[in-house]
Amino acid sequence: MAEPGNTTVTWAERMELLKDSAQQRVLNAPMPTAAMEQLIADGKADALGRFEGSPVRYMDRWWRVDEPGWVALDEAASAQLDLHAERYRAATAATARAGASAEMPPARPEAGAA
Repeated sequence: MAEPGNTTVTWAERMELLKDSAQQRVLNAPMPTAAMEQLIADGKADALGRFEGSPVRYMDRWWRVDEPGWVALDEAASAQLDLHAERYRAATAATARAGASAEMPPARPEAGAA
């Protein structure tokens, strides 16, 4: 980075500033539904599940469907949804494994549970 008081900016710094600026414009504006569907189809965005209204992860943020299109959640909400998404994926994977077996063992409470 340029030293304080020095207005010289390198090309790499300019490109980084442009990238950050473009990313902020994308994150702050609603995305058309067709655009998000194309990102999902191209594998550039990941839907949490196969259900209507499923949140989508794109550009290190979670997006939700809204009236004008898809809107990005803020960083704090995205971080919270990351935790829930991890739990959801673990639960669906466990359910899929259990459904693949011929017999499911009976549910047993954990030791010490009342």
